[in-house]
Amino acid sequence: MRKRRRLTTLLATSLRRKKEKVPKFGKRVNSAEKELVAQAKQGEAEAFRQLVELNWSKVYNLLLGMIHDQLAAQELTQEVFVKAWKKLPTFRGDSTFWTWIYRIAYHAALDELRKKKREAGILFVSENLHELIQEPANEPLEVVVQKEQVRDLLKALRFLSFSQRIALILYYFQGFSYQEIAAFTRRPLGTIRADLHRGKEKLREIISEKWGLKDAFNFY
Repeated sequence: MRKRRRLTTLLATSLRRKKEKVPKFGKRVNSAEKELVAQAKQGEAEAFRQLVELNWSKVYNLLLGMIHDQLAAQELTQEVFVKAWKKLPTFRGDSTFWTWIYRIAYHAALDELRKKKREAGILFVSENLHELIQEPANEPLEVVVQKEQVRDLLKALRFLSFSQRIALILYYFQGFSYQEIAAFTRRPLGTIRADLHRGKEKLREIISEKWGLKDAFNFY
């Protein structure tokens, strides 16, 4: 399988570091975590506490990206794990625990957005992106320009449809495969492919108009 290129060459350094830290589902869940799941299903609270610790920041980042509200994301993260604890006996292991908890978080965020009657911009917030956007004094001009381009990219994501933003963020920032996104969002594989294609084309158009770069994006 061909290696997936980064979302944009403008994010080369940041996304390369981020993607290296986000392994595929099969590699993410080791035998120790599977054992924790088994123990937690038997009612062992300490095992579940460790599962929460392993997955808290990842769930929080997804929620923050979807609802764009730090306080609400923190509260929802707690609610997600409370719900997961209550529903744990129904977890059959057909998918990974990671996929299962992410699906709960995803639908919790959708419920929150419906309650507020608005659709929030989905910007995946990571430490790497925050570091990249910081502007210490005496930075080289080319670095400052690159950071401005990163801001434009993040703003451009807001102009995509909700489903396109979900697909792009999960695929490029989180490292999910087409199949994993389809399973996670419970949407057809063909729809996921279409969302990725249309979302990439729209981003190309927006960034090209801003910077005059026809080849601003390099995708597979």
